[in-house]
Amino acid sequence: MLIMKKKKIAVFVNGWTTDFIETVLEGIRQEAAKDGVDIFVFLTYVNWGDPAVESKSQLNVFHLPKPDDFDGAIILANTFNMQDEMDRIKKLFIDKGLPVVSTEVKIPGVPFVGTNNKKGMTELCDHILDEHDVKSVVYVSGVIGNAECAIRKATLVESLKKRGLKLIADIRGDYSFNNANVALQDWLNKGNEVPDAFVCANDLMALGVVAALLDRGIRVPEDVIVTGFDKNREGITTYPIIATVSRNWDKMGEYAYEELKRAIINPGRDTDMVYDSTFIPSESCGCPASEADIKIRQDKLRNLRNDFTYQDMQDVMIQNLRLALSTVETKEEFNLVTKQIMGDKVFFGPDFCICVNPWIFDETFKYPKRVRGYHKTLDILYEKKDGISMPHRSFNSRELYPDYEQVEGESNVYMFMPLNYLDMVIGYVAIKNYVKSIYSMSLRRLQADLNPTFVFIKQFISAQQSNRKLKEIYMTDFLTGMYNRTGCETVILDYCKREKKNNKVVLMFADINCMKYINDEYGHLKGDLAIKATAEALRKAVSDKWMFGRFGGDEFIAVGLCEDETELEKLRDNISISINDTIEGMNLSLPLSVSVGYHLISPDDDGTIDDYIRKADESMYEEKQKAHELFWAQIKEENLK
Repeated sequence: MLIMKKKKIAVFVNGWTTDFIETVLEGIRQEAAKDGVDIFVFLTYVNWGDPAVESKSQLNVFHLPKPDDFDGAIILANTFNMQDEMDRIKKLFIDKGLPVVSTEVKIPGVPFVGTNNKKGMTELCDHILDEHDVKSVVYVSGVIGNAECAIRKATLVESLKKRGLKLIADIRGDYSFNNANVALQDWLNKGNEVPDAFVCANDLMALGVVAALLDRGIRVPEDVIVTGFDKNREGITTYPIIATVSRNWDKMGEYAYEELKRAIINPGRDTDMVYDSTFIPSESCGCPASEADIKIRQDKLRNLRNDFTYQDMQDVMIQNLRLALSTVETKEEFNLVTKQIMGDKVFFGPDFCICVNPWIFDETFKYPKRVRGYHKTLDILYEKKDGISMPHRSFNSRELYPDYEQVEGESNVYMFMPLNYLDMVIGYVAIKNYVKSIYSMSLRRLQADLNPTFVFIKQFISAQQSNRKLKEIYMTDFLTGMYNRTGCETVILDYCKREKKNNKVVLMFADINCMKYINDEYGHLKGDLAIKATAEALRKAVSDKWMFGRFGGDEFIAVGLCEDETELEKLRDNISISINDTIEGMNLSLPLSVSVGYHLISPDDDGTIDDYIRKADESMYEEKQKAHELFWAQIKEENLK
């Protein structure tokens, strides 16, 4: 019987409990492979205490999948610290008649797969209290309100009570190495005595406690016992190996997938599948470690140099990428720079891509205060397919992974990690079949560097836009809209130098005749109109491919390619006609005329720009003398009348 019609399931996870995720995903993958089902993992890195606006922005990746495209969903609920988001995901799928399964933390109304925290915790308590004769215990707890943490503490308190003992203290470590380390240091600094045992709600906090104790010369387990929970890889690859509770995570992925299949067959199923956790004594409680755990530690130490080198190489690559990308202005530049720096490196596997909303490189885009989801068309700024870097392109975000196709009989894992900065939803990184990037934190490091990089890119583009506007203002004559003297020397004359290498270039000089007379007789406002009219006439008289500038008060310069030398003499006539037309169009009663000179610059002409301007000016001056003589003769004649 065909159970999975779409052959796709969605998995939602918050990525800080890395080896739990890797192990559970491997269990899901092994079972999904039997059915040829693809797994789409939507991964955030929302931390306790993160600003709410940034958390919400990250959570947009959970809006990426459309439930209609999937057979169901698995929520690794114990990785979440946001109940409302789990409820929202559940509602999205349930409303479409699709099943949802949660792990470790019960979500009301859906099937649940989890471990019996109490079973393993009871074994731990019995062991340290009876085998090691512990009398005083401090509990190091996780985050406030976490159900698993509460069960573990309640089990510890109950075990102590049975023996006539009480819990000395509860130190909050927030499931973090650093927080537990700092919290214990503070607690000890207040003069509290070291108990017989620190019982920690997870292995990371146990490691933080061990480090804090060693800093004070307090030995584990000789002076005090420390235990953890979860049997994380970090707790094994250390001295001493942490005594802990195993939740057999390899089974959880398998059970969650099978429960999802049962929920597809029986919609509305709401059953709990709970299996036992097991206490694993080890060095931190004074017991010998298992041979398997010792081998894992030895292998880790043996490969330590390779691991450090690999991580250093990756860190250097990401840092180089961040620096290089901070000054790109286009999608094509981003693609080229990333391709050059990443090269043939496979830190994120042979198949991955960086997909962003299309406004990232849009200078005019104003980001709204709140964005939910992603644009229907995303830009793939960088893509590797089968280890080969691909060119920039766009795709329909409904595909999730570019060019996705469900291949009969195959099972692949696709992971999606959000890119965002505060409330800015940038896009996401998508990776195919490279789950170990979660455990190595490669993805998290990439996210941590790319997020601000895109902000730098936006800031750089904005700064460049502002610089261009300032430069335009700096080089533009406010009266005519042409280049001013600075613009002439910076742009127009550079044009001459550049184009004369392979073309004939005309440099034209124009000067308004008797400008002083116009200002004196008609006023400076009319004089400004005369300058504007001349500028407009020059533009109309020659090709729109030419460049123009106001070189001085009533002097203008224009340059362009010379396609036909015989047409040059017609320029003066064209300009005179254009000026008369412009005066009439502007209803100006001014005696306005212009003297024009030019110089033809050939590729073999070895003169300087100053030489060309001087020759054009000399050519113009001859005409200007004639124009002035004629003008004043007319004025004299009019005065005699």
